[in-house]
Amino acid sequence: MSPIKPNVQLFQYPQKYKTRRGGKKSASKKAQKLALYLENIQSKRVASQEEDRTEETLKVYPGDLLNVSKNKLHVENLVEEQFPEGLITSELPLYDPDNSFFILPPKDSVEANRPFHPPFLAARFEHMITKQGQKEILKAWKGLKWVGFKHHAREENRSSSPGLHLGVWEVQQSFPKVTRDTRLQSPKTIQAIDRLFVVIGIHVVPKILALLKRYAPKQLDRQLRTNRVVKRLLRKEFLLMPSLDFNGAFFCLAIKDGTSEIIHVDWNDGLDTITWLIALGEWEGGTIVIVYKGVERRIPLHAGSMFGFMSRTLPHFTTPVTAGCRTILTCFSDSNLLNRASKFTLHHQGILIL
Repeated sequence: MSPIKPNVQLFQYPQKYKTRRGGKKSASKKAQKLALYLENIQSKRVASQEEDRTEETLKVYPGDLLNVSKNKLHVENLVEEQFPEGLITSELPLYDPDNSFFILPPKDSVEANRPFHPPFLAARFEHMITKQGQKEILKAWKGLKWVGFKHHAREENRSSSPGLHLGVWEVQQSFPKVTRDTRLQSPKTIQAIDRLFVVIGIHVVPKILALLKRYAPKQLDRQLRTNRVVKRLLRKEFLLMPSLDFNGAFFCLAIKDGTSEIIHVDWNDGLDTITWLIALGEWEGGTIVIVYKGVERRIPLHAGSMFGFMSRTLPHFTTPVTAGCRTILTCFSDSNLLNRASKFTLHHQGILIL
């Protein structure tokens, strides 16, 4: 008997909440519901990470790549300077505490005192995505792979296998746009992408919002303001695909099977933003490696955990997967998009340029 193929067209979107009178809830009611959810449910899960966590404070801030031009040669030269005889990944220390951990910047460093700088350079939060959530995300991803999709973004500087970049960014133009990987697809593929967005909005977005609210409230406020501006500028696109709205937790995601095996920094990501990595599936290998003076280590990413780090600051890559299948979800916000929030302000009659 031939295997049953997933039918994306049969996907049922979550039923919209109704009031007692049968009408849809207003946007303010939905916002209140989300705020209550973050305050009561997700905050308890995030607070549990505080009980048994490991902290490590660096002696020197990793700022060699902050004020250089966008060029992969800067990363290669930095690595060659640190490892003149060549980098041997297996010789780096394996940093894998049983619980969550934080890598903190030096308290007296000038860079760490920037207004929007997160309180940590890297952190791993365990048991954030439930097993049911992992299952639903993988199911939506498999459905998207089955209908097929086209790659429009290149990744030669980080991996030989490209990822699918979905959402909104301002990387290759001077105005926010829905990525080509999202809009230049067949109708069935767009429907499958919409399904993936819905599932991520349910299982990932609230967790990131709760973490940002607890650890990086200034950054969260900046991203919420950016989200309001982007939704106004791309009003038509958000009306056609409401699932594009990740509520300011991030604005774009990259998803793929495998790893990013080339040492790199994410030049387009915001300087003071946190990039979130979520690994799904069952696999061996696929360890995150951070390469910098004082931060040379291998960090395993367990299924269902979340790894947040400053990907524009820390050179990183991932070791190959030796067995199984590893699906990696990267949630990020590009710097141009975040800078737009400082140029515009919302007004009840439109957008005013400051």
